[in-house]
Amino acid sequence: MSRKWERMVEKNSKRMNQVRAKSGQAPIGSQEGPTPIRGRSWLFPLALASAGLLFGLTMPASATGDNTLYQITVGLYLLLAFFHFVIRRPYLKVGKQELSWRTYAGDRVAKAGDVAEIRIGERRSTVVLKDGKTKRTFSKLYHLYPMQRVNAELSQFAAVHQIPLTGEEKETSKAT
Repeated sequence: MSRKWERMVEKNSKRMNQVRAKSGQAPIGSQEGPTPIRGRSWLFPLALASAGLLFGLTMPASATGDNTLYQITVGLYLLLAFFHFVIRRPYLKVGKQELSWRTYAGDRVAKAGDVAEIRIGERRSTVVLKDGKTKRTFSKLYHLYPMQRVNAELSQFAAVHQIPLTGEEKETSKAT
């Protein structure tokens, strides 16, 4: 982009942001929406790293040095474990009208009308959908979610959409 074009875009976006601010809208380019509550998956990466280390320890000793593919396999298992631990983290997004989270098959979105019940606990929270067979559990142990934040967001979502919320009484009775 030429410098003249950049100045024109900047000038127009500044003017549009002033107009949008007067009408009560968010400025152009602002990130509006739910922020993800991120956990960390450790069980699957541990299994992958263990498999890689097992392959590495049981690698046959070769005098000719033709076990390069074996070493590449071990390295790729360890790289995949690192990828799942550091980059592909599970998350929960609580929006105004929907919940979304990451599964191994991809991202899942549940509208507020599809949620039958939300169960809140100290170590895990569960979202039960109306189809009767889908439950999603957000766990402190399995996915290392910050449960206080998850519980607060899910409680707000349940209160706004009149979704039955269970398990909250157990926590308050333990605190007293």
